[in-house]
Amino acid sequence: MRKFGFTALVSFLFLLASCMNMGGSSGEDGAIRVALPGSGSRGAYTLSKENAKTYKVALLLDGENLKTQTSEAGGADIVFDELEPATYTVQVEAYDTNDVLLARKSETVKVTAGNTAECSIALKLFASSILESNYILWNYSNNIFSFNKIANIKDSTINTNFTSLSLNFAEDISDNMYYIDSNMNLQRIVVDDVNWTTIPAVTGSLFSDPLYYDDSTDSLWIARDGDGNVNTLQFSVIKNISTGTNPSIDFKSGLDSFEYYGAAFAIQGSVLYLAYIDSDGSTYYLQRASITENADGTFAVSKVGSAKSVSDLGVSGAITDIAILYDGTVYVLVSNIGDVPEDSGDTLYYNYDKTNTMYSRGALLKIQSTDSGFEVVETLGWTDSWRSIASVGDATYSGTDLQPLTAYIPSLSESGNKFYGPRRFVAIKPKAIAIADCGANFVMPNHDEQQKGKMFAHNRVVTVSLSNFAISNVTELKNIKFSDLTISGTGTSGGYIDCAGCTKEDIKEQ
Repeated sequence: MRKFGFTALVSFLFLLASCMNMGGSSGEDGAIRVALPGSGSRGAYTLSKENAKTYKVALLLDGENLKTQTSEAGGADIVFDELEPATYTVQVEAYDTNDVLLARKSETVKVTAGNTAECSIALKLFASSILESNYILWNYSNNIFSFNKIANIKDSTINTNFTSLSLNFAEDISDNMYYIDSNMNLQRIVVDDVNWTTIPAVTGSLFSDPLYYDDSTDSLWIARDGDGNVNTLQFSVIKNISTGTNPSIDFKSGLDSFEYYGAAFAIQGSVLYLAYIDSDGSTYYLQRASITENADGTFAVSKVGSAKSVSDLGVSGAITDIAILYDGTVYVLVSNIGDVPEDSGDTLYYNYDKTNTMYSRGALLKIQSTDSGFEVVETLGWTDSWRSIASVGDATYSGTDLQPLTAYIPSLSESGNKFYGPRRFVAIKPKAIAIADCGANFVMPNHDEQQKGKMFAHNRVVTVSLSNFAISNVTELKNIKFSDLTISGTGTSGGYIDCAGCTKEDIKEQ
């Protein structure tokens, strides 16, 4: 699909053909016959239960939908007749048994009087081999992030021999992977023998997540918010990235006087969604815009509507990733970890003699574009209410009773339908998306059992079904870390919360 900073979509060609005029109609009107995959003798692709079930075919003229017909997979050709001579657009959409959009493609067709134009549509089935056979995961160790593809995460134990050093990565439609290494060079990991003859250098102040792959144009985008001298939103695009062998990186301005810090972005064609942090570094915003390339190579970026803060979106914290799926729907990850609603770091503070409030939560936002910008249509996995986590028995430290912890954190029983702190999309396909989720849960000391308190770190992959927009599966990962979550403050040590007389560390999560 896109970036993997994240997205990658593998394409399957249903049918390769073009639209041409043939004889067969009569009179002054013309007609269009649309051959669908699996229809009649022209069905060049054998459909399975995992692929398309229904096709919707629309006939458009000058952007107006004149008529829509529906056909079951393997059915007869679709014919639009009694058409005046003109150039029409035929748009085909493929849906599965759950009415999930699998593919969309348009062709222009010229209709002449007395003739039938034959049109066979080449559809790409949007699907990701990553979710079916691989995930892009990363491991944090000694201040270094390394990543790799993981073949299977059905169980919690996975290979931690990650060798590519970067958290900024993308994958193209041919399964080639891209990342920016520690020397600020753009690297490519190829699946065949074709490699770059040069390694491009990346300069300037990059976004936190600077790479995004747009599969609709086979382009890898790189974003930065300045070159060291001028705060300007700038982009560089490498076109035909999946087949290119000698790329170059040339940043061009998009928005001048960009006084904020870039976080993440997503591009599909001319559609741009941009996440950034305000100048004081505390509030994240999301902006929709249009982006086009000028003749001189610069980019014209026009804002569509006003930017919205995370609180305007109904949540709080940091925007950590954005993806635009094949059907144009935008998905945004938000993570809130820390001691205040605005926090997005990975250090949590507990002080035994004070009132303590901690946050480890997040959300997946489903967003649709509107004439005035965009709107959030669904929010998944957000914890909006607090719970109190208190000590058991007469728990004290330095002669003072331990204060309870006010937690905006999912309880263990809620962990199957709530997020702890979503970080990145690690796999995307039509029916599901997989998300790296990392956060903390807490247990306070139990003086009666002489047990310390503890911070439990969760590193897991959460799979969300797009057909009903619900969490369908959670896999806890035991031997990798997405981040270095720590607990600090008075009365804490080594991830534990201390109390007088408590020495046991065999604590179970609640």
